[in-house]
Amino acid sequence: MRFFISALCAALAIELLAGCSGSSAGSLSLPATAGAPAQLAPLSAALPLMPPAGVRRLQLETRFVRGATTAGIYASNFDAYEMWGYANPNKSNGKPVCTLGSERSPLTSVNGFGTDPKGNVMVPWLLHYSSSQNLGEISVYKPNCGARLWEASDNNGQPGDAYSSNAATGKVVVAETQLWTTHTGALTICSYSAGCGKAFSNKAVIGIGEGVAVAANGDCWLSASTSKSGGFVLVYFKGCAGSGKVATGAEAQGAGGLFIDTMGRLGTIDQYGMLDVYKGCNPACTLVKSSTLEGQPIDGGLNAKGNQLAVGDYATNSVDVYNYSATTGVATYSYSFDNGLTSGSKNAVESGLFAPRNSKL
Repeated sequence: MRFFISALCAALAIELLAGCSGSSAGSLSLPATAGAPAQLAPLSAALPLMPPAGVRRLQLETRFVRGATTAGIYASNFDAYEMWGYANPNKSNGKPVCTLGSERSPLTSVNGFGTDPKGNVMVPWLLHYSSSQNLGEISVYKPNCGARLWEASDNNGQPGDAYSSNAATGKVVVAETQLWTTHTGALTICSYSAGCGKAFSNKAVIGIGEGVAVAANGDCWLSASTSKSGGFVLVYFKGCAGSGKVATGAEAQGAGGLFIDTMGRLGTIDQYGMLDVYKGCNPACTLVKSSTLEGQPIDGGLNAKGNQLAVGDYATNSVDVYNYSATTGVATYSYSFDNGLTSGSKNAVESGLFAPRNSKL
C-alpha cells in the first residue's frame, strides 16, 4: 500500500476550500470532519506487488491523433493533478485530446472513477486532508472533458470509485477507499439533490475499499482487500443498503475494480493479473470464466457495446484494452497506450474507462 503526501496538494486544497462555495451549481458546504485521525494520508488502491513475470512493457510510437475531438477513453494517475481523455480507439498511442483538472484546480489522489452510459464522468478525489480535517469530494463532469455538472462533499472518508446509470441527475454509488473512523472500505450514495449520505459496510470488510458495481434492479457490490498486501472480499448489498452479505464462491488474491457486462454478469478485476466473471453473486457466485490480464490491473470497465474492456495497469503505467465477449466472459488483450500518463510518478495509473460505458447495469 502506498502513502502519498504533498504539501503543494494541501496548499491548493486549502485555497479550494476558501472559494469552492460558489464554484458551481449544486455545490455543497464543506464542514470539518469531527474526530479525524492525525497524520492520515491518502491511500492508493494499488497493492505493493512486484510486476508479474512476462509483463508487456510498452514500446509504442508517440503520435498525435489529428482531428480527434471526442474523449472515448479516460485515464487517471494517482500522483497527478489531472485526468486525461483520449480518442477511441487509441492503437497509435495518441496524445490526450482533453483534460480534467489542472494544477490550479487539481483533482488529487484519484484511485478509481466512473463513467455512465451517457459519457458523463464521476471523479472521487480528496479535496482536503490534514491532522484536523479530511474531506473527500465527488465531482461529475459532462462528456468530452466538459463542464462540471455538480459536486458533493463526502465527509465519510476517502472516496475511491463510482458507479451510476445517470450521473447527471441520478444517484452515484461511491466506494470509499477508507473511512476516516475505521480506515476500512464502505459504500456511500451521493446525488446532485441530496449530497452524500451516511456510509454503510459489512463487518467482513477489514481492508480498503476497491470497486463498486450496481445492477439494473438497484442491488450493488463492493470489492475490498483484507490486508495491506492483498486479500479479497466481495459483499452483496440488496437494494444497495444495509449491512450486506458476503458473496460466496468469489475468489481473488488482490481486490480491484468491478463491472457488469451486457449479460448482467459481474466482472471482478484481480490485481494479481486476472479477470473473473461471475453470474449470480446475490450472494452466491458461479464462476463463468477467468482470463489473464496484463501487468497489475486495478480498475476498468466496458465500452458502450460491451465488447471491449479498458483497464488501468499499475505495472506499466498504461491503459490496457481487451476484446471482451459477454457470451463467454473471455477477455483477450488487444493494445495498450501510455502517452501523457507519466505526469505523476512512473507507476501510478490505476484506472482506465471507456466513455460512454455499456448501458447494462
